[in-house]
Amino acid sequence: MNKQETGPHNVGYVIEGYACDYLKRNKYRIICRNYRSRYGEIDIVATDESALVFVEVRYRRRGSLVTPEESVSRAKIRRLKLAVRDFLWKHSGMAGNHSSIRVDLCCVTDPGEASQEGGEFDFKVIKGIIQF
Repeated sequence: MNKQETGPHNVGYVIEGYACDYLKRNKYRIICRNYRSRYGEIDIVATDESALVFVEVRYRRRGSLVTPEESVSRAKIRRLKLAVRDFLWKHSGMAGNHSSIRVDLCCVTDPGEASQEGGEFDFKVIKGIIQF
């Protein structure tokens, strides 16, 4: 990331873009990004084979005290569930076109010093952190 991309309001959006690229390389099809409801935001809505998938993206720098996985609180899970239900209610026809619905967590970790030299981010997807 260059300095222009790393402003306080842009970092999350840039990281989500990298996550979208990673998901596409792994056969996800992105439907939309940053779906907002009164309950919260869904970072990415996608399909993975026949599943409709809501993806929460979590980024941490290497060496952070908390891993991306550990940063998902109970309150965040509650808001995600409500936002997913809101999305499904507003797009009722979409759920019927898929055999399952799930929430995945895309963990993004900064490669540390390598990032200064154009290093790649590390990605890990945990499928089904919330089942519907």
